[in-house]
Amino acid sequence: MGNSPSKDDSSVSATASSGAGASSSLSTSLIAAAEDEPSRSMHFKKQAQLERHPRSITEIPSSPRYDEDAMKTPKQKYQSTHESGSPFDLEIGVNMAKALSISKLSPHNFLVPTSNSPENVSSSMGSDNSYFTDVSSSSVSPSTTPPSNQETLLYPIGVKEDASEEASFPGQSPPLIEKPSSENSFDLDAIIETLVETGFSRSYSRKFKISGKDIKYICASARKIFLDQPMLLELASPVKVVGDIHGQFHDLLRVFKLCGFPPHSNYLFLGDYVDRGKQSLETILLLLCLKIKYPENFFMLRGNHESANVTKMYGFYDECKRRSSLKTWKTVVDVFNALPVAATISDKIFCVHGGLSPTLTDLDQIRSIRRPTDIPESGLLADLLWSDPDSETNNWSENDRGVSYCFGKKTVTKFCQHFNFDLVARGHMVVEEGYEFFAKRKLVTVFSAPNYCGEFDNWGAVMSVNKGLMCSFDLLKPTQKK
Repeated sequence: MGNSPSKDDSSVSATASSGAGASSSLSTSLIAAAEDEPSRSMHFKKQAQLERHPRSITEIPSSPRYDEDAMKTPKQKYQSTHESGSPFDLEIGVNMAKALSISKLSPHNFLVPTSNSPENVSSSMGSDNSYFTDVSSSSVSPSTTPPSNQETLLYPIGVKEDASEEASFPGQSPPLIEKPSSENSFDLDAIIETLVETGFSRSYSRKFKISGKDIKYICASARKIFLDQPMLLELASPVKVVGDIHGQFHDLLRVFKLCGFPPHSNYLFLGDYVDRGKQSLETILLLLCLKIKYPENFFMLRGNHESANVTKMYGFYDECKRRSSLKTWKTVVDVFNALPVAATISDKIFCVHGGLSPTLTDLDQIRSIRRPTDIPESGLLADLLWSDPDSETNNWSENDRGVSYCFGKKTVTKFCQHFNFDLVARGHMVVEEGYEFFAKRKLVTVFSAPNYCGEFDNWGAVMSVNKGLMCSFDLLKPTQKK
């Protein structure tokens, strides 16, 4: 089946290569040559007021507001004549869900945009001797040729040509849990198909469609896989890096439609799957199902919202109580407590939800964190999930969120030099264009929930890292407010 992007998915791609025949490491000198990005302090303070640690507030904060002068929509990247498309056709959702149960499909059936399709918006980037090319430096028009998606068709992480053979890369997890006997049948593909159909049809049921028994089995299976894999994942490229989703289930499906369903694309999610959005249950259950089905191609990190205390404050607890049961919430929280917290890509890109920690001097400190565990109020684990970059900070300062720290540009530079990383990729913070650089492009924030909370006009972004460690960004267009 064809899988061209839909009318409400715009792909704006910024790419840069480290040279012909690029090696497996990024070019530090090319990154350092790039100019630093504008200050984000005003925007960050607004989100810090929106989202604080539960111990620092006594009531649920109101809906986020922001100054339009401080955060303008990137209309220059998308022509106003491009109307948001009609809702996804249900048939498309059914076909895409069925594709998940096929072990090997021709890559030509996936991720090949139509060159004359106006909804595929791209910007061709010239090389400026920098690791990333700034999208804002290039204009976008409906006639621009869509970017090549060839990098997404490379071999998946740790998967051989013969899908029936065991995956061969270091640290692989044990075989998947055996499915229940026929008398207690469990159909994972049927559950995936049901969830995907629900998302593409934009239907919303007050009663969650997946039974408590199925939820329990999904969570138990996923939890075992997470615990079998290390706390610090060591991944190979190519891989798609996805930021915060926050229960925006339809936008999660837009990500898959734009970038490809697994296993045709490998994924690393940076956390914050629940809260805020109205379909956190669908979001986390689909992600866990995909983790079970593709344990060596699909990876999930823990965010600060994957915590019992935070979900009680920001919506997921109430959604479970209203649409399923409190037992469902407890079962999912048990999975949250088993999630890994950090990952490396080809030993050159460090990925985490929040940011850095003043106590982190050796990566073995992350590997030695024992699971299951809740998120403490201080210490290494809290910092990895809660800290933020701040252009007004030199090294470390207090965080307006009420927990952990803010770190400055010098801290990022020292961290990359100490661990020989070329880039830090993190989420945790809504940014106008879906991604934002910091510290001379040594750090990038990726946020994948467009129109966050229905109040912001931000874009959503997915960072693609190909086998040569060339990075590009695919953007999800925010919907127009009526």
